[in-house]
Amino acid sequence: MEENVSNPTSKHIETLYSFNTTYGADSVEWCPHVQYQNFFVCGNYELDETNTESVQKRLGCIYLFSVNCDTGLKLHQQVNTVGILDLKWCPNLVQGSSLLGAVNSDGILEIYQFEKESLNLLTKYVFNPNTIESILILSLDWSTGKYENDQPLISCSDSAGNIHVLHFNTTNLTVESFWHGHTFQAWITAFYYWDTNSILSGGDDALFLVFDKRIKDMPVTKNKEHGAGVTSLHSNKSKEYVIASGSYDENIRLWDIRHMKRSTDIFKMPGTLWRLKWDPFVQNFLLAACMLGGVHIVSALTNHPMGIVESYYEHKNISYGADWSFLDKNEVEKFNSAGNVVIGTCSFYDKLLCISKTYCDF
Repeated sequence: MEENVSNPTSKHIETLYSFNTTYGADSVEWCPHVQYQNFFVCGNYELDETNTESVQKRLGCIYLFSVNCDTGLKLHQQVNTVGILDLKWCPNLVQGSSLLGAVNSDGILEIYQFEKESLNLLTKYVFNPNTIESILILSLDWSTGKYENDQPLISCSDSAGNIHVLHFNTTNLTVESFWHGHTFQAWITAFYYWDTNSILSGGDDALFLVFDKRIKDMPVTKNKEHGAGVTSLHSNKSKEYVIASGSYDENIRLWDIRHMKRSTDIFKMPGTLWRLKWDPFVQNFLLAACMLGGVHIVSALTNHPMGIVESYYEHKNISYGADWSFLDKNEVEKFNSAGNVVIGTCSFYDKLLCISKTYCDF
């Protein structure tokens, strides 16, 4: 298996709107639900330089936006919080409601209900409330990426290397499973959507682990192929067995979960990977946020070598967040400029959120 090297030339992604965030922006997530697909959230955080305590404090907020070809980019709400480290919408409506999960620097998972164009805190779970040392909850994922459920599971990873699986029931969060997975920070956790007993995790120890939550403590597979910390994992909801991973080693890897000894494909990107997202339409393309190396759309067709098809370099300092909108092509066509898909991206130190339009061969 050869390692491909990309050619990071600028291509055709056109900025529709931009917004300067209060703090460093690290997460963009589009609402997947039909009636709200023009809405998205942006999470951000910043170290509190005025804090004199020994434990670092992070300030943050969640912005709720919409985009419309007539009214443009509209800010509906700013929810002031501590530092936001990850945001994810539940893929399915839960008892008719759109739910947003947020994890933060105070070691808390929060669930917001989206209604009447605003986010309202529904419930929360505080991890390690009696611990003096600050634990950051670094990532979350919902179990319903493929199969709908009114009582979904949520996996979370933390800065101590732990993995948590929680059960959401109406308005309550309870811990179903917990185990220690990584020596250092567990940067990412995700469900294998085809069998949600399988929990994926990646850490700063460069390990890619697969756990069965019914067994917990011992991983069923332990892969050491990544050359540095594993930062992103995403299960493909339409192609069984396929998983994408990203790493500080600047490579995207594709995996077959049945044969985890070695990745099935590897592609060198022009920067460190932080976010990888399968497209929501055909799951043949990956949106990749590469920190100092730009944001890119990568073709990842079965039985074809991976390759960059579009690149975006408006973000100058740490591209952390990237997500596809779920807007269909008829809605996308209403926005000026060529293309059939809208994406959202954000960067940290330049505090920049961008909404852009491009073309992808779905």
